[in-house]
Amino acid sequence: MSGLAARKERPEPKALGAFYTEESVVNRLVEWAVRSPEDTILDPSCGDGAFLVTASDRLSRLGSFSFRLHGVDVSEDALRESRQRVRNARLILKDFFDIDPRSLPAFDCVVGNPPYIRYQTFNGDSTSKAHERAEEAGVQLPRLASSWAPFLVHATQFLRRGGRLAMVVPSELGHAMYAREVLKYLIKRFRAVEIEMFRDKLFGGLGQSTILLFCDGYGERCKKFNVTSADNLSSDTTEKRSVDLRAVEDGRFRLNHYLLPDSILSLYNALAIHPRVRRLGDVADVGIGYVTGANDFFHLSDDEQRQWRIGSKFLRPAVLNLRDIDGIVLGNGQWEGKRRAGEKVYLLAVPAIPKGALPISLQHYLQQGEIAGVAERYKCRTRKLWYVVPHVRVADAFLSYMSGEMPRLVTNGAGLVAPNTIHLLRFLDGSSASSYAASWRNSLTKLSCELEGHALGGGLFKIEPSEAERILVVAPSASHARMLLEHSERKPAKFREPSLDLFDRHLLKKEIGITEAECISLREAAMRMEQWRKHQ
Repeated sequence: MSGLAARKERPEPKALGAFYTEESVVNRLVEWAVRSPEDTILDPSCGDGAFLVTASDRLSRLGSFSFRLHGVDVSEDALRESRQRVRNARLILKDFFDIDPRSLPAFDCVVGNPPYIRYQTFNGDSTSKAHERAEEAGVQLPRLASSWAPFLVHATQFLRRGGRLAMVVPSELGHAMYAREVLKYLIKRFRAVEIEMFRDKLFGGLGQSTILLFCDGYGERCKKFNVTSADNLSSDTTEKRSVDLRAVEDGRFRLNHYLLPDSILSLYNALAIHPRVRRLGDVADVGIGYVTGANDFFHLSDDEQRQWRIGSKFLRPAVLNLRDIDGIVLGNGQWEGKRRAGEKVYLLAVPAIPKGALPISLQHYLQQGEIAGVAERYKCRTRKLWYVVPHVRVADAFLSYMSGEMPRLVTNGAGLVAPNTIHLLRFLDGSSASSYAASWRNSLTKLSCELEGHALGGGLFKIEPSEAERILVVAPSASHARMLLEHSERKPAKFREPSLDLFDRHLLKKEIGITEAECISLREAAMRMEQWRKHQ
């Protein structure tokens, strides 16, 4: 089924990853891909036929008298609508992964919008048809790769030599680990690759951030890879940047880096190797918290633990989020504030013993979980004892996982545990958690968070452990660390821009030796990245 199709009056996404593509997006892709009246076109996820209708119109304007249009979709309802809208196309009711490229003629153009959620027959298993098709093309994808990735790879197999591919794809192409293999594949198979990204969302009702992908010259090795950025599709002002193909081959390509001018990236890369600058992963192990499989059940508020009469020996003080945490230390006072506010601040920490050996009150609570189906949830049912949460540990510090602003880094002054909604930091020997927490608020680290993390829909910022490890942090001298700690304790700085002045002055100017102009450039770049992200 189509990923996104042209009718604006349809506001809600359909099943199987079907959303409706804005007409301007369809026109942009088709106008670029279809260049000759003799071109043959395939839409592998045609939905209601938006791309096929536009391709037919395009061929007519080019003077074609013979239309060779093919559309594929797994939905009979969608194809029924396509037949009503475009009469001169061959439409195939089939799962696209079931179609062997040799069963159809080779095409000049493949255009469309792949499904974004898991395909109906794509279950993430390594033996699925999706993975098999990707492997046939020489691409090894991990088990949890989203369906668009094997779909895109399979779609290229229907092109003739010299053919073109134009598609809407998620912005995951520019940052997801599994997308690295897709990009490597594209630069091996196409002479030219271009990505267009826009500050304004292409699809207003879609949480997924999207980009446009253009690949030309199938069957040849890449000679040119460009990234173009603009405010929107109708913008007269665009910025085009050339991509270093070695960065793609080495897995270092990050799409959002190409929002910044070369001068800023050069400064950033130079600071990355400064003796006083570290990657967070060089000074701390970054990992995820424990996985309960049912957070609402395994976490309890003060009232809930009293209601069920669960003894303190079966509870661990926990923090589930870093909202409303001031300063750089998450201490007992702030945890107490969450407890008094009625938040869930305890983890149910049951030892690995038979349920019958537990107190009756705790047995009753676990029985309620079983009645509610908690024991049958995936993470629970795969444990030896479903109610025993593994890998619970106390970290030196916490780093926020998803937020609308710069991630928070706070030290764990209350000895709390945390689930996988927060990253856990264990600082290595010789590295002080409090010093790095105090020096976190500076323009270089703020920019680094934006560059190494990635945007979700609605302006949310997300950072995976592997991305967090690449964030640049400044190693302060002992005197500057003391001063910053005192300042943070005296006046908690909640990531307001004015607070960056002090940190930039002591960390970037005095510790590293960069100029005022360079500080301003870093801060402005971080703000540009943040503003762009918040439009997504």
